[in-house]
Amino acid sequence: MTLFDMTGKVAVITGSTRGIGLAIAGRMAEHGAKVVISSRKADVCDKVAKDINAKYGEGRAASVPANISSKENL
Repeated sequence: MTLFDMTGKVAVITGSTRGIGLAIAGRMAEHGAKVVISSRKADVCDKVAKDINAKYGEGRAASVPANISSKENL
């Protein structure tokens, strides 16, 4: 049973390389959203995006490393 459908939506999830953010990114991808994986460390963002793409299809996740406390990064 599908509780919600996010097909055609893009979700930007900050802090999405671990913990609750990672779980949210995975579930949104599972329900059809394209997800933007964002955290401070590029290598970890890249790994999470690669894992989501492997599980839910290429192009489902994109890695955009950023420190959201920095105006320059935003």
